[in-house]
Amino acid sequence: MLVKLKQNTAQKDIEVLVSYPAMNKTVERIVALVKSAGTQIECYSDDSVKMVNVSDIYYIESVDKKTVVFCESENYQVKGRLYQLYEKLAGSGFVQISKYCVININKLEKITPLTNSHLDAVLSNGKCLYVTRKYLADIKQLLQEEK
Repeated sequence: MLVKLKQNTAQKDIEVLVSYPAMNKTVERIVALVKSAGTQIECYSDDSVKMVNVSDIYYIESVDKKTVVFCESENYQVKGRLYQLYEKLAGSGFVQISKYCVININKLEKITPLTNSHLDAVLSNGKCLYVTRKYLADIKQLLQEEK
């Protein structure tokens, strides 16, 4: 992969050009990552509202009927249900790993096999999340496409 950077002081906004010989999953992931860098969601912490970049999110979990967004060192609540947020973020590199959890595939460090064909998803911040059987095929397919 070749990366070129060019500063243009006359340009008002950032422009990203992705040149590729053929569309594949790697190109799609790059495009999703670039798009997610500019996308923000409204999150709540105590009584304050904060706009969080989608690219900063490690995973989203439904806990006690609340949807919680986990970043590297902080977490926030989000209005709405997990499935609604997942539908909004699916094109930005997020994948569901259980009924209660969605991860950012760009923050996935490794997948560790457990007994009985179960998997542990290890994120780049060290957090281990369990991949349930129902979503096992989706994760395996995604990993095969990455090769």
